[in-house]
Amino acid sequence: MTSINGSLYAMHPLQWRMLESELADIVGWSHVLRDEVDRSVYALDIFWLPRMVVDRGELPPLPDVVVLPGTVEELAAVVRLANVYRIPLIPWGGGSGSQGGIMPVYGGITVDLKRLNRLIKVNASSQTVTAQAGINGYDLECALNAQGFTLPHYPASVHSATLGGYLAARGSGVLSTKYGKAEDMVLSVQVVLPNGDIIRTLPLPNHAAGPGMLQVFVGAEGSFGIITEATMQIEALPQERRFYAMLFDDLSSGLEAGRPM
Repeated sequence: MTSINGSLYAMHPLQWRMLESELADIVGWSHVLRDEVDRSVYALDIFWLPRMVVDRGELPPLPDVVVLPGTVEELAAVVRLANVYRIPLIPWGGGSGSQGGIMPVYGGITVDLKRLNRLIKVNASSQTVTAQAGINGYDLECALNAQGFTLPHYPASVHSATLGGYLAARGSGVLSTKYGKAEDMVLSVQVVLPNGDIIRTLPLPNHAAGPGMLQVFVGAEGSFGIITEATMQIEALPQERRFYAMLFDDLSSGLEAGRPM
C-alpha cells in the first residue's frame, strides 16, 4: 500500500485525505498545495541530479503535499501532525541549495517557510538584526542598507536564498574571508524541534554554562530542528567601496598572491 502520490511508505488514500484536511485546519486550504504542477516546483533545487531527470522528460520524486505556515505556531502544529502520521517532513527556504537536500526522496510534507518573512528588529546600538527565517536575503539586505547597516554575507544565491537557508546550510559568501561565514554571524535562533516544541537558544553565542546548543542547528539543514528566527551580527555600511580586477598567469600564482591578504 502506498500514498496516493506514490511515496515509498505505507499509507491508505483515506488517511491522506484526513491528513490534508487536518493540514488545512492549521494553515487554511489556500496554503495547502496538492496539484502536481505545484508540487513539482518543490522537487528540485540547484542540484544536478533532479534537473537531469527533468531534462530527460521525467518527474523527480515529488512531495505528497506542500504546506505554507504563516506563524511559528502553525509550523509547530504541522510538525506534530507529521509525527502523528509518521511521515517525512522537509523544510524549504528559497530552493537555492546545491546538494539536493530538499529532494523528497520518500515523499511526505514539504514545508515552505517563505511566509515567515518578517524583519522583527534592528538594534542599532548592538548592531544586531532579528528576523524570521523565511525572509529573502536580498530583501533583508536592502532593509538593512536603508538604515546604514549590512549583513556581510553575500552568497551567489542572495537573490533567492533565505536567512534560514544561510544558517541551515552553514553558508559562506564572497566576503567570508573578511567577516566570516553565516555561522560566525549568528547570535541566537528560534527553532521548532522534531517533536513540535518551540525553543530559543541563549541570547548570546558564547557562554560558560553547559554545552552550546546554537551550532547544533546551524548547518544541520533541518535535521535537528527547523530554524524559524535568527538574531545576526551586522556591520555598518562602509563609507566607500572599491572593486579591482587582477590577472595572473596561472591559478597557483593567483592563490599565492591572495595568501598575504
